[in-house]
Amino acid sequence: MARSFLASLLVYMTMALQASPTWAARTLVVTIYPHDELADVSNKQIDKDYVQPWLEEMRRISDHSIEIVFARDVAGITDIPYRQMPPEETHRVFTAAAHPQFRWQKSILLTRDSFGLNSEGEEYLGLAKLGYAHAIASLTSYGTLGHELGHLMNANHEAAEIRYNPWPCETFVYPARFSLRANCYRYSDQNRATIANHLDHALRN
Repeated sequence: MARSFLASLLVYMTMALQASPTWAARTLVVTIYPHDELADVSNKQIDKDYVQPWLEEMRRISDHSIEIVFARDVAGITDIPYRQMPPEETHRVFTAAAHPQFRWQKSILLTRDSFGLNSEGEEYLGLAKLGYAHAIASLTSYGTLGHELGHLMNANHEAAEIRYNPWPCETFVYPARFSLRANCYRYSDQNRATIANHLDHALRN
């Protein structure tokens, strides 16, 4: 009787794993660090204006679960004097201070202002390295959080595009923000596929 029960249980577990590949999938954990200067902007407001539009797009891309964690008043992270250093240095300091332990963790520092000028005289609204775990982003544009988080999942500028709805809009990760164009609040089809592939490898393996 016991042997029959164990055999049945093994068959059930095998079928469950085959039928539902996300059964054992990990959760993508995104930790958001609002800079101390954003004490007057609540987590609820940031979530509504910046996070939820990105999450809605992510639900169209993948069925993997995503957990958003807000972390405030973290010494050495949320008090980084970003206005006094180049954007690359801000990113480096943040990366060193907020090192995730696992590949399914992403971290992003949110600031009120941009990070200075690049070599072409344009403002840095954010910075991230493709496929890595850390990004910095300014709240000066509603699409920057989705832009930089997209980079962390290998979405790239070359695959971004202008779409029409019917007004021209920029997909997340579009390289040159133009104020007369709207935000599409979605990735291009090519970047969607890239992100889905990244999540499958990061969360299922």
